Amino acid sequence: MIIIDSNIFIFGETADAPERQMAISKYKEAVNADEVGTNVIILSETFHKSQLINGRESASLRIRDILGHPKVRFLELGAETIFRAAKLARDFQMRINDALIAQQAMEYGAAVLTDNVKDFGKIKAIRVIPLRN
Repeated sequence: MIIIDSNIFIFGETADAPERQMAISKYKEAVNADEVGTNVIILSETFHKSQLINGRESASLRIRDILGHPKVRFLELGAETIFRAAKLARDFQMRINDALIAQQAMEYGAAVLTDNVKDFGKIKAIRVIPLRN
């Protein structure tokens, strides 16, 4: 499984982002290679940024498209995962949203496709797939 960080979805939505084509290409590679994971954090961040860029209707459709993709699996966040993520956030001095994604990656043995290599790379138990080579 590959968990796709929200920055990949956001770059893919942003017409004038220099990272757009990279993000689209890496997403397609991930979907072709494996099952893709997402969660409420990733979807929330994606919706928030997308609605600022393209409006609420477009953001809503984007979330529907992500969740409706046959290779996308929605990963629930339970209390124990949240508790462990809070420890990660503390221990690795990272945002709780990133820690929640990281914790799920560890629990599912998943890689994380992201442009945020700095934070996710701190956790050696996670295989990070960087957006930029």
